[in-house]
Amino acid sequence: SLPPSNGKTVLVTGINGYIASMTGLLLLEKGYTVRGTSRSLISSKPLLDGSYRKYVERLELVEIPDMTISGAFDAAVYGVSGIIHSASPVNFALSDPNEVIVPAIEGATGILKSALKHGGSQLESFVLTSSGAAIIGPKPNPEYIFTESDWNDFAEDEVKRLGNEASGNLVYNASKAAAEKAVWEFRDSVKPSFAISSVNPGVVIGPSVQAFPTGFKPNVSLEQIWNIFTGNIKDIPPRIGSGSFVHVRDTAGLHVWALENPIKSNGERYLAIAGPGFPQMIADILHKAYPNRADIMPRGRPGDGYLPNLDWPPGGISVSGKKAQEAMGITWIPLEQSVLDTAK
Repeated sequence: SLPPSNGKTVLVTGINGYIASMTGLLLLEKGYTVRGTSRSLISSKPLLDGSYRKYVERLELVEIPDMTISGAFDAAVYGVSGIIHSASPVNFALSDPNEVIVPAIEGATGILKSALKHGGSQLESFVLTSSGAAIIGPKPNPEYIFTESDWNDFAEDEVKRLGNEASGNLVYNASKAAAEKAVWEFRDSVKPSFAISSVNPGVVIGPSVQAFPTGFKPNVSLEQIWNIFTGNIKDIPPRIGSGSFVHVRDTAGLHVWALENPIKSNGERYLAIAGPGFPQMIADILHKAYPNRADIMPRGRPGDGYLPNLDWPPGGISVSGKKAQEAMGITWIPLEQSVLDTAK
């Protein structure tokens, strides 16, 4: 049976996305009506075939083919009590950095302008899905621990310097930093009545709420676990960015917490990071849990590059997720459970 309705509607952009779909599910479980946007309604079918099936009467799907068009979100923001903006271009194959960075900025500022003009007095909170990539850059010194006070200016500067020669990963990092900065500039200049906050996850892992079609191809954050577990690769892959991780349900939970606590979250950034989740750590966890797959999965060098308690090794990049953990009063879901949830 459906949970009782709380009478509120929340807009979640990019509802088909990995984080956004889990966030929408948590909202539905709490009695919200969810209005989700996507580039095409057909792409929402895996959601409706999966965990959203029982909530269809409280789910509104809106097609927005191009979120960079002025006024694209005008109708979608009407009457909502909160907005979670997760939609963002992620295409590592584009050669022109502006094809990623400009849409990310215009999408973020465009929905804020729509919210300001058409959101209504009941709109309390706007939460941006940013990224740890907007925060974490080269380490200033061996003892440095990245927190929400940091910005990855390095990525933006390098993309400007390299232009079309910049790697897809570097362009993605720059796009997340530029889009988030644009959101904070909007807040500082316009001073809207609704709260604005951001969630900055590391590499997000954990089960998807969507029904997987035949020929499933994992997203970037799940790819390293998929490739190790299925034996698609023979060597341990390089870590993604800082190598930090967080469970998708914790990430979604942080979005919902920020949305529901606008007084506390207004003006705040929150790193969603439980700790390190290096590929070698993932491989070691999978080998321990699935000894029958020992001949399939790459082994690498067991125990190499991390501490026995699965904590950050000395001298490397360290990132703190303490602020969000203390704000929500939770303990992050640990790496072993997160990896095994994903594998299952």
